[in-house]
Amino acid sequence: MNKKEHGNTSILVHTIRKFIRKDALDNVQNIIVKLHPADIAKITQNLSPDERLVLIKAVKDIKLKAEAIEYLDDYTVAADILSDFSPQEAANVLKNISIDKAVDIFEELDDEFAEEVQNYLDDKFKEQMASLAKYPEDTAGGIMNPDFFAIDKDLTVEEAIELIRKSSREKRIIYVYVVNKYRHLIGVVTLRALITADKNEKIENITNTNVISVRTDMDQEEVAKIVEKYDLLSIPVTDNKNRLVGIINVDDIIDVIREETTEDIYKLAGTSEEEMEEVSVLSIIKYRAPWLVMSLLGESVSGSVLKFFDGTLKTAISLSFFMPLIMALGGNTGQQSQTIVVRALAIGKFDESGIWIIIKKQIKTALSIGALFSILGFFMAFIFQHNIHLSIVVALSLFLSMFLSTMIGALLPVGLKKINVDPAVAASPFISAMNDIMGLFIYLLIATLMIKYAGVSL
Repeated sequence: MNKKEHGNTSILVHTIRKFIRKDALDNVQNIIVKLHPADIAKITQNLSPDERLVLIKAVKDIKLKAEAIEYLDDYTVAADILSDFSPQEAANVLKNISIDKAVDIFEELDDEFAEEVQNYLDDKFKEQMASLAKYPEDTAGGIMNPDFFAIDKDLTVEEAIELIRKSSREKRIIYVYVVNKYRHLIGVVTLRALITADKNEKIENITNTNVISVRTDMDQEEVAKIVEKYDLLSIPVTDNKNRLVGIINVDDIIDVIREETTEDIYKLAGTSEEEMEEVSVLSIIKYRAPWLVMSLLGESVSGSVLKFFDGTLKTAISLSFFMPLIMALGGNTGQQSQTIVVRALAIGKFDESGIWIIIKKQIKTALSIGALFSILGFFMAFIFQHNIHLSIVVALSLFLSMFLSTMIGALLPVGLKKINVDPAVAASPFISAMNDIMGLFIYLLIATLMIKYAGVSL
């Protein structure tokens, strides 16, 4: 039966939850057998732990059950569900999941239960799991699938087509990789080339040796950039001796992109993805506190700036009216610039010269937007305070603070990248505090100089 995507998950969650509470499991089963595994996974994630178990156990077909578990975004949830199965049932599910995902879920299982499950796994499966487990999880080796299809370069076209026909029943074949007797990656041959070639032609003669591959130790983010750059549906993974040891399919790359993007978003906010999984308030505080402490220290410096210019503020009380304006606009332009540069570095579409092109554009933008808002700030200050000198101070301060904030936002991520620090941290709350300090200092310094040396009244 073809499974169709169901658009309204919330209605299904509500309906299934109602049937589970009434213990109407036949009704639950009638709903889920018509759904795509991805929809079952999405519904599962929206249920309570007890309801999840009931739903998954209601799926009688082992392959559908395994696919639904494989589609779960959180491997911890998948492991929690399997932990309520018998070791044999859990092993049967794992054997029907792609080996790379099976390893990730298996590693989340309780050690004692995992050992029991392992007793029901065959030697080949355990060997594949062991080969993946030795690689760090955020590398090409950690996300690859060692269960791939490759043919020997010495086969004829006829032999290769017959082998593909037999293997396609068990394996998803996207590209046909060609190896020699030592499993060294020689190249790739297209299905079109196989179909159009003479049946007695050697595979070696129709192989494209200009194949894009990655090493097992390459960072998963770099792998994703290569797949995106060359528009690949699958990429081969080789060890340090150029032996083909696995492949990474585009669906795994999508998971990597989502994971890396999510990680960067959390870093931009000064927290961590683990916060979503925590139920302890103390643990959540642990993720947020370091960045907020930086903000606290930064804002303390802002207070020191105000104290330093205490005399100026007492002389010209009207200056305090525009302090929030200076700090907010400077901080916002800095954050915008940081986001643009951090994103450019993250997606890897620009080399070093390309990044400097972006920074030059940010400089032009900073000059233009600084000039525009200094004019707007001048008229705003004059309308509210009717003081030409105060309006000039506000205009100059807006121009300088917005320009410098933009430069810091653009240059700091590049500097961090140079010293191998994740540039996403450049957009942390710490930077906001730095922009506040700078904006206040510029504003009050200009005001002080105007009062002291120009003899004006603000």
